[in-house]
Amino acid sequence: MREFKKYAPRQIAKYVCDFFKGSFVIVGIGIFSFDGGKVLIKDETDQERLSICREINSAIYSMTSHLRTS
Repeated sequence: MREFKKYAPRQIAKYVCDFFKGSFVIVGIGIFSFDGGKVLIKDETDQERLSICREINSAIYSMTSHLRTS
């Protein structure tokens, strides 16, 4: 499990893409898990965590766009 001292969406997205499945911690925010190269969103998450998950997943999507082109 990797610990990020500050919230850096592109850096976290790179970590998620590299390891594909696991978890990470953002200091002051909490623990997040990911599987299949996407950060998982739990139903009971608050608005801040939901926003963070969406932003990281968006960064992952933009980083891997070259893999989806024909």
